[in-house]
Amino acid sequence: MSLHSILQMSRASMRAKTQNANERTAVYFAASIAGLCVILAAAHFIGGLLMNSNPNGSGMLARNLIKKARIVRSGLLRKVPLFPSLGHALVFTAYITINITLLLQYLDLSVRRNWATRMGWITACNIALITFLALKNTPLAFLTAYSYERLNILHQAAGYCTVLFAMLHAVLYITTNTKLGSLSDLLEPEQIMGIVAGFAMLFMLTTALTLRRIRYEAFYIVHIVMFMLVIIAVGMHRPEFQMKAIYIIIFSACIWGSDRLLRGLRMVVHAFGNCVHAYPLPQGGIRIVMRRTPWRSVPGTHIFLWIPKVRAMETHPFTILSTSSLEVVISSQDGFTRDLFSLASKRPGDLLIASCDGPYGTLPDFAKFKHVVLVAGGSGATFTIGVALNLIHKLPSSGGKPLIHFIWVIQDHEMKNWFEKELVELSLSPLVKLTIYVTRTFNARTPTSERQIPHQVMTQASNFEKSGAHIADPEKSAPGSCSPTASESTLPVMLGRPDISATIRTIVDAIDEHERTIVSACGPESLMKETRGVVGDLVANSGRSVTLHCEQFGW
Repeated sequence: MSLHSILQMSRASMRAKTQNANERTAVYFAASIAGLCVILAAAHFIGGLLMNSNPNGSGMLARNLIKKARIVRSGLLRKVPLFPSLGHALVFTAYITINITLLLQYLDLSVRRNWATRMGWITACNIALITFLALKNTPLAFLTAYSYERLNILHQAAGYCTVLFAMLHAVLYITTNTKLGSLSDLLEPEQIMGIVAGFAMLFMLTTALTLRRIRYEAFYIVHIVMFMLVIIAVGMHRPEFQMKAIYIIIFSACIWGSDRLLRGLRMVVHAFGNCVHAYPLPQGGIRIVMRRTPWRSVPGTHIFLWIPKVRAMETHPFTILSTSSLEVVISSQDGFTRDLFSLASKRPGDLLIASCDGPYGTLPDFAKFKHVVLVAGGSGATFTIGVALNLIHKLPSSGGKPLIHFIWVIQDHEMKNWFEKELVELSLSPLVKLTIYVTRTFNARTPTSERQIPHQVMTQASNFEKSGAHIADPEKSAPGSCSPTASESTLPVMLGRPDISATIRTIVDAIDEHERTIVSACGPESLMKETRGVVGDLVANSGRSVTLHCEQFGW
């Protein structure tokens, strides 16, 4: 046998060994991510049991375990830089550890091309992961009580890492080819498609960092188009079935396509005989009343609304306020909501062809808690009012201590008219203690009874300002106004910014420590951050059974 033949056999053997190692990397990646999901599901289940147990009714060992579990949970609720909570940051740390470990496993560090190839496989695996995390109909919603919007922060973080791995793959491959004098290989069709995929990823990253917050609709369209381009280009970059990398891309395309197909079918089914009425509200609000209510709809969950007369090719998520006839209340800002408000103002109550996809979102069973503290800022009250009304319809009326503590912070008095009949119903319920804070100076329409600002409220306002917290201002001045009605004037309104931390702490401290309590917030990030912080302190320092549920404000 010639030396040339021996060298060829040796290279073939090395390539086969490298290929086998990369295939095992993909398998281990899938197993590791699945294992992480199992751990999260188990932690969610066990944590729920421990948090809702009565430490005084258990043995010494159980009491210590319950108290330690609550202390750990309070720490996981803490806000950390770049993440909503320490819990999210720890999950991301585990994800990074998995990637680094598998990057180095079974890798011949002396061969630069092996580094480049392994980076490519890690990139392909991460494409499958970020696709899975982006699914609206994710199985994690049933396993961990985290629906797609709660996984979005992990989807974003994993997306940044995917782009990083892809760029490292490209740089290592180019430098290797430069050293070997084979840069002409980059002109092969498969390599050109790899370059296309790389630039598409960079474009996705750029728009995510620059366009997402200022023009979300444009960002979303670009994101979807570039994702499809990435899937096609990566598939054509490594199209050989015997190399098996294509299977990862096919899997990614299939789960994404299945999710889109399911959403499309729901939209078609809900379109038959369906329509909405749109009514303008003060301060740029819109109330939508839909003829048909989707199956499994619950106040506090959300739907993706499609109104072709406003935007034929777009759907947008809105929280469900009521399901007797499905209603949502929307704050007009830019794009779709601005056009919808304009249409509702010109032709209020007109019948509009519409459909929806959903419902989506996972909610705790609020009826299982003895006390419910609901905190909302601005249009976030769509969520908390829906939850509160659903509760008082479920729970038997009783006197004495209120079971539902409802706090709403708004900028303008006229925003109360968004939920006039709902607020009156809540105020009349013996189960509800309702407090509304109006943060702007009163105007001519403000009832005289509300113009006296108690010293306590002014102190709370001062504390709130010193903390640096603020309520976002998505509601702009809009045509139309509505004077307060007689029933509305009886609502408990206080002027000034409340100290949310102090308010929640006062409420919880007055509750028997053995009674299960849930604090739920929906609104601007400052409000959510403050709520997370105070609940974490309460759980850690008092050992109380306090559960936290934060609904995301914005999409």
